[in-house]
Amino acid sequence: MTEKTFDMKGALRYGIHAEIEAKNFYHTWAESVDEEHLKKELSALSDWESEHEASLMNYYEKLFGAQCPIDPNMVVEPELHVQTKDFGDTTSLLRVASAAYLSEMRAMEFYERLEKESAGETSVMFRKIKDMEKEHMDITKKRYMKIREDVVGFRAF
Repeated sequence: MTEKTFDMKGALRYGIHAEIEAKNFYHTWAESVDEEHLKKELSALSDWESEHEASLMNYYEKLFGAQCPIDPNMVVEPELHVQTKDFGDTTSLLRVASAAYLSEMRAMEFYERLEKESAGETSVMFRKIKDMEKEHMDITKKRYMKIREDVVGFRAF
């Protein structure tokens, strides 16, 4: 039985697409809210995802000598493909916030694996992105808990 080798090209392509999806998701969510503080928070998350995308694109080009092909039909996180109307309904918003949290958790785990599969400056880059995704995860969990508190009327845990 042959051991499957790690595919850095495929992993980077997957990561770039995941960052694009997350960026678009947070941008759409930010456009749908009226509260200025929430709009600012979600826009910052979108900007961070855009920075991750740029870092990965640059690294891809450095490694493989070409731009990463973007497939507009590739879906990495189906949960993040929500309808705009879902941002207005509280129960739907709770599902949206939950999807954001899970997406950030999976992103953190993905970059943790890339960090382990690489060395040197590459490992450092993936560790930095992993740490930022952990920060995003904490922010999205806080947002989820706030929305949940609004639904049930008190903070259960």
